[in-house]
Amino acid sequence: MPGYDPVRDLRDSSNQSNFDIRHSAPTEENARELMAGSSNTQESSSNGTNLEAIPKESVTHGEAPMEPIAYQPTYRWSAPTTILTPITFEEMERRRARSKNPLRHRERNTDDSVGGRIRPYAEISAENGSVAEHYNKRQNIDRETRESSPIIPLKRFNNWIKSALIAMYAQPALGEHAQARVLEMGCGKGGDLMKWDRQHPSILVMIDVAEVSVNQARERYESGRFRWPASFFAFDCFREPLSSHIPQEILDPKFDTISLQFCMHYGWDTEEHARVMLKNIAQNLRPGGTFIGTTPDSETLMGRLDAIDSEGELSFGNENYRIEFEHRYEDGEKPFGNKYHFWLEDAVDDVPEYVVEWATFERLAEEYGLKLLYRSRFDQILADGYEKPRLRSLLERMRVVNPKQVAETGEVSPAMPASMWDVCTLYVGFAFEKVAL
Repeated sequence: MPGYDPVRDLRDSSNQSNFDIRHSAPTEENARELMAGSSNTQESSSNGTNLEAIPKESVTHGEAPMEPIAYQPTYRWSAPTTILTPITFEEMERRRARSKNPLRHRERNTDDSVGGRIRPYAEISAENGSVAEHYNKRQNIDRETRESSPIIPLKRFNNWIKSALIAMYAQPALGEHAQARVLEMGCGKGGDLMKWDRQHPSILVMIDVAEVSVNQARERYESGRFRWPASFFAFDCFREPLSSHIPQEILDPKFDTISLQFCMHYGWDTEEHARVMLKNIAQNLRPGGTFIGTTPDSETLMGRLDAIDSEGELSFGNENYRIEFEHRYEDGEKPFGNKYHFWLEDAVDDVPEYVVEWATFERLAEEYGLKLLYRSRFDQILADGYEKPRLRSLLERMRVVNPKQVAETGEVSPAMPASMWDVCTLYVGFAFEKVAL
C-alpha cells in the first residue's frame, strides 16, 4: 500500500462527506454542514493546501457544491467487509518489516542523526527465541552497578580483548585517514559504542536478535552524544539476509569492518544458519575489510569434557561457570548442532549454545572469500597485546593486570581469581580478511 497521499485522502474524505449530506433529508442542519464544508475548504487553502492539485469535482464553491464522486478508493488495506476492523499494532509492524521500500524506512526516523529505526525481528525458532528472551530480561544497569559485579575482573578483561582486536585488526584495515563503516552483528546493549567511537566511524549499524537489548543500545547511543550516525535493527541475522531488514542505501557501500562478539555460537545449530551468517558477512564486507570476533574455543571445550573420568558425566565448571553437554561426540563427528548449556555468574543463565568446530568454521569462511589473519586463545591475546605499548597502557588503566606484580614476577597474568581465568581461557579471538573470489 502506498504511503499517505494528502490529495487523494482529502478528496476521498470530502467526497464521502458530501455524498452522505446530499443523500440525507434536506434539513437546516445539513445546510449548515455544507456551509461549514465550504469554509473548511477555504481555510485549508489559507493553510497552504494546493487546491489546484485537487480535482474540481471534489471542491465546493460557496453554497453550490458540484456533484460529488462516489467513494471508490483505488487502494484498500483490507476487504470491504473488514474495513471497520482496525489493524493491530503487531500486524502493522509485521507489514512494515516486510516492506523493502527505503522511503518507508526513512519515513519512520524521528531524528535524522540517528539513522535507522528499530525493526521487529521475524519469527524465529523456539530455541533461538529463548536466547532472545534471556537477554531481553536482563536489566540495563548503570556503570556503578556494573563495577560491583562479582565477576567484574572477567568483564574488564573481555572488554579489553574486544578493544585489542579492534586496534590490531579493524583499525589497520581502514587506512590512516579513513572513517570506518562498521557493522556489529549481535550488538547486545551497545557496550562497544565507546570502543568504536575511538575509530571515528562514518556510520555504525547495530543488529541483535533481542529487541529490548537493541532499544537499550539505541538509548545508550542517544545519551552518549556521539558525532556519527548509527542505525539499529532487531532481527535474527543468522537466519535472515541483512537486505530483508536493512535498506540498501545503508548497506551500500560495503562495510570496512564487521564484528561478531560472544554470539556466533548461537547460530551454529545447523549448517544452513552458519552459512546464512557467513554470507551476510561476506556479501557486505568490502575487499580488504576485516571480520573480527570472539567465540568459545572448540578444542578447549572438548578437551575439558574429555578430561572428565566418568563417561556418563557431561558437565564441568567451577563456582563462576558451568557447562553441561547433552551428548559426547568424537572429534569431527558433529560439526553442527553439538549442543551444551552454559551458565556464567551474573551474566548468562543456562542458555543453549553450540560448539563452533574451528576447522569447519575456517573451511566455510574460505568458501565465502574470508581469509584467516589471526586466531588465538584469550591468554595468548593477552600476551600479544602486552607487547604493544598502547594496549599495555589500556590493560593497566582498565585494571586488567597489576603492573607491579608483572614487574616483580616477570609474568603477564590477569588480576583475577583462577576460577574466572578458567572462564576467560574458554574463548578465542579471531580476524579474517575479505579477499576477491
